[in-house]
Amino acid sequence: MDLILPIAGILTLGGILGYSAATLLKSVTKIVGCMIGIVFVLMQVLAYYGFAHWDWGAMREATGPAGHAAKSGFTLLWKILTCNISLTGGFAAGFWYGWKH
Repeated sequence: MDLILPIAGILTLGGILGYSAATLLKSVTKIVGCMIGIVFVLMQVLAYYGFAHWDWGAMREATGPAGHAAKSGFTLLWKILTCNISLTGGFAAGFWYGWKH
């Protein structure tokens, strides 16, 4: 019992911190997604009424490296969030649960 309680405490604290971090990031990404959606709709309204023309092919080429940047950005974010904590197992479980729910 003396061994289980400290481990359970560490996992619980890590889980709470992971869940909290995931909830924050999930909320922020929803807000950013809404903002991008609003900009897209406004762009399409301008195109529909003839005020603007968008070269989607050029935009796709310009944003090609964005996928690689997003992957490396998430790796860096994970390193930052788990830096110097011994709660990584509980943090990862809490983060996963917070992101999924």
